[in-house]
This record gives sequence, structure tokens and C-alpha cells, in this order.
Amino acid sequence: MTRHARNCTAGAVYTYHEKKKDASASGYGTQSERVGKDSVKSFDCCCLTLQPCRNPVVTKEGYLFDKEAILEYVISKKTEYARKLKQYEKQLK
Repeated sequence: MTRHARNCTAGAVYTYHEKKKDASASGYGTQSERVGKDSVKSFDCCCLTLQPCRNPVVTKEGYLFDKEAILEYVISKKTEYARKLKQYEKQLK
């Protein structure tokens, strides 16, 4: 008969049960919950606007964008960066 109470966690093998228990306790890893339809974007929708594309553009990685949405985003970021640059230059003076 072996000693069950001693060295019960000193095993060299990390069992499936221990792994599953640790993953659920830490919240890391695969979560077992179903994702609703509203959280998944449709096949023909833009990744920025989540609306159906009129002028679709696909990246090398397979992301679908609307060309108009990309141009609006670039222009808005360009003006934002110009504004921040002016603030930075003003701060240096």
C-alpha cells in the first residue's frame, strides 16, 4: 500500500485534468462558449465599417476593405497627425 497523502503533486506528468483545471482558473486558452451571430461579420462586409463593400479591396492576408473607407481613414489620420505635429512643435518653442 502506498502513501496517498504524501507527494500527491510531485508527479512528473502534467495530466489532462490538471491542465484543464489550470486553464479554467487562469482564464487563459480556449474558452468554451458560443459566439453569437451579431459578433461575426458577414462574408462580404468591410473590416472597418462592417457594411457591404461597394468597391472591395482585399489584402494579402485576406482582409476585405471598402476602398472609400480606406481613403477616408487615411485622410482622417493624415489630418490628425498634422494637428499633433503642430501641437508638438508649439510645445517645443
